[in-house]
Amino acid sequence: MTPSPVLPPFLWQLFQRLRRRGFALGPTDYEALRQALRAGFGWTSRESLRDLCNSLWAKSQREQETLTALFEQLAPDPDDWQYSLEDDDSSADGTESPKSEQPDLESKAPNKTVPRTESRGGLPSISLADVKVSERPFVFVPQFPLTYREVAQTWRRLRRPVRFGAPIELDIEGTITRRSRLGVATTVVLQPRRRNMTRLLLLVDRQGSMDPFHRFCDEVCTAIQQAGRLEETALYYFHNVPAEGADEQVLEALTGQLFPVLDPVLPQIQPLTEGCLYSDPDLLSPKPLADVLQSYAVGGAVVLISDAGAARNRYRISRLLDTIAFMKALRTYTSHYVWLNPLPKRYWLNNTAAHIARHVPMFPLDLDGIQRAVNVLRGQQHIIERPL
Repeated sequence: MTPSPVLPPFLWQLFQRLRRRGFALGPTDYEALRQALRAGFGWTSRESLRDLCNSLWAKSQREQETLTALFEQLAPDPDDWQYSLEDDDSSADGTESPKSEQPDLESKAPNKTVPRTESRGGLPSISLADVKVSERPFVFVPQFPLTYREVAQTWRRLRRPVRFGAPIELDIEGTITRRSRLGVATTVVLQPRRRNMTRLLLLVDRQGSMDPFHRFCDEVCTAIQQAGRLEETALYYFHNVPAEGADEQVLEALTGQLFPVLDPVLPQIQPLTEGCLYSDPDLLSPKPLADVLQSYAVGGAVVLISDAGAARNRYRISRLLDTIAFMKALRTYTSHYVWLNPLPKRYWLNNTAAHIARHVPMFPLDLDGIQRAVNVLRGQQHIIERPL
């Protein structure tokens, strides 16, 4: 019987904490660590064990940073534990529960000096003999409505496979057709491999009412860019609306209404591409809007991320007019576009966001929202109240 390694107790605590932080880990992953140790990996030092955990349980750089921080927090000093190999009958038949490896904290607790305070008044002294004071720093990890993994997995569904490049893949049908036509065993027919040729343009609202969502939007955009597996992803920023300066004379027909809708004048609104987008989040490097759309929107997909005025719960007819004019211009470049709003749908009532959502496919920036948005970009029909 092959000796089964007795894992250091803190590894089970590390495993549980990673699961609580959203890591996609299961019993097979914990068993994989046990098998790797049994094969001789991770024994040489504390750092090698940490690297082994990273290679088995972390799937991105961000997850590696989290795992490393938790490992450094939980792993005791090397003098307090060591690896060992023991014959373990319960693990040999696969019935052992990881709970059996719970640490005996009392027996392994280091013998350290107990801090004490002295009382200078009439109160008795305070003893911390029974209190375990942590000497390691806390590990703070942002908790967003969407995890990096959820965003990446969702956007990998946005695919437009096209055979491109050198012929390296076997074409079975072509090979059979050629040999049937010639009647001899000719060489096989090769064809290029399929690649995802989807191009995506991300337009993100910045500053003002979007300040509280900056880190969340950055996390979403980073996940799409790094793990979305798209052919090309471009990221540009704007403030409030991508284009400004629509002809407001069309609004003269709506005078007298407290909250006018644009339906009566919708055909008179002209497409608008006058304006600038910014290639940096601080809005310091402007690029002509028309050039960006011509470079990235033609034949691709476009995603706008903005609260559309929902955060301040205001209705601005000028903002609605400029947005509709821009969306009309965008339709001349591509028909695949969606709007993601970081605020839940209940905040869209009676403000500019509610009116924009009547004309544009708008979804909340949560798991269900991005899944529905990707479905629309893939060609699934979405009913809106008043299409442009």
